Amino acid sequence: MAKVEPELLSIGDICSETGLSADVLRVWERRYGFPVPVRLPSGHRRYRQADLHQLRLMAEAVAQGHRPSMVARAGEAALKRLLVPMDDPRVEALFHTVVAMDTDRMRWLLRESLDHLGWKPFLQHIVAQLLDRVGMAWADGSIGIEQEHLLTEVLEDLLRERRLAFPTLPDQGRVLLCTLPGERHRLGLLMAALAYAAQGISTELLGVDLPVASIAQAGRTLMVDRVAVSLSIQSAGETTRRLLMDLQERLPPRCRLIVGGQGAARTRKIVGVERMTGLDVI
Repeated sequence: MAKVEPELLSIGDICSETGLSADVLRVWERRYGFPVPVRLPSGHRRYRQADLHQLRLMAEAVAQGHRPSMVARAGEAALKRLLVPMDDPRVEALFHTVVAMDTDRMRWLLRESLDHLGWKPFLQHIVAQLLDRVGMAWADGSIGIEQEHLLTEVLEDLLRERRLAFPTLPDQGRVLLCTLPGERHRLGLLMAALAYAAQGISTELLGVDLPVASIAQAGRTLMVDRVAVSLSIQSAGETTRRLLMDLQERLPPRCRLIVGGQGAARTRKIVGVERMTGLDVI
């Protein structure tokens, strides 16, 4: 049996480290000529550490909305220029707290920005730029996954706290927020929930990675008038479209189905399914 070099990574390792699916990696290999895996005698693919580094940058660029065809042709330097967000001293100060894992100062700076700007500009500018900055740093290896996860937990705590502080207004309805099977990105869900709560709409968070039948059952039990599904860039495509069509059929006739997030624009439209643009609730 051929000996596998220890620095080579399996396709599962690459998927775990980048958030890309095996299907996406194979499509990129076939369509754009990258990555070029090492082939074992068994036919299995193995990848180099340099491939992982480049694929992290590519995955981050695609997550920010850049076209895969353009990203695949860009070198490392071009990808870094593409990914570096606009300089904002508040974002840079927050980024340094992420690097230092200074939780107390991170919370203080986030709250200060939120109180000063209001929830919508805070999410659109400070949080969006900070997540891009952290994603870039993770992609080039200058921070670890533990620092990214710490920021996520701090942000989730803050978003929940602010959402619960908004009063529910009569006759504004009730929305159930969730993600589809296999979708584990929670921040977009919490941002959308905050946007709904700010309008006085009663929000019910079901969480992430849920079977379609469970979402539909919860919608009926909670008697919501709309179900909002958050789609990340990784969950876009025909599989997601089929799941949404299944969910649409299972919901009560007067319950609206709404999709939002970066993956919504990349999923083919379904008649009767509405799209939430940015943080403008519907």
